Amino acid sequence: MTDKAYIVANEQQEREVLETLEREGLKWKGFSEEPTQWLPTRDIGYIDVTFPYVLFGNDVVSWCRISELQDDYEIVFDGRKEEQMSEKYVVSQEFMKGLEDWKEILRLDNVLFIGRKALSNLPNLLDKWWRDGRVSVHESNNRLIAIIRWVNGEDVFEVEKPKKWVVRSKETDSTYCYAQLLSENNNTVFMGYSFANATRFDTKEEAESWANAHQEVIEVVD
Repeated sequence: MTDKAYIVANEQQEREVLETLEREGLKWKGFSEEPTQWLPTRDIGYIDVTFPYVLFGNDVVSWCRISELQDDYEIVFDGRKEEQMSEKYVVSQEFMKGLEDWKEILRLDNVLFIGRKALSNLPNLLDKWWRDGRVSVHESNNRLIAIIRWVNGEDVFEVEKPKKWVVRSKETDSTYCYAQLLSENNNTVFMGYSFANATRFDTKEEAESWANAHQEVIEVVD
């Protein structure tokens, strides 16, 4: 069987591919972690893993550098092409609210030039995103430029799709069952095979309150 290769070019693509592989029930090669619990660009301290790089997903999840990708691999996703099509950063609704509030402060203060003083008033969430030490200096500069471009009226940010949590059974004969509420007015659930009908919980803690030792909680895009 030819390994399926996913070339990821940014953090959003990395997360989405790992979420897909997690829904397929795969684990990291040599580890017991779920795919989204261990990120190469974040969790390997002794190796410099930078975008773009390659994720594999057949029986297990693994990765390699672009330079190590062989011709006989089946590339099912190439995020480099996606990134060229869109320069937008995918951010949270909270992030966008921070941008809007900061822009209003700039307007009230009649700020015409975004310099050190204006940037010192950035909300903490935006400041951490821009100065994130896990990304390269080049990427940090691009993030600052994106903030300035947005203030100038350019559409450079996209609000991420809301995340939900579902309860599913641990693997049994390669088949998963998902928790489904019988009604909104009682405390009874049953396990069904349809992922589409799985109950979406707003928080991980809420989902965990319905799970038992034979079940697990996973994050999904609603």
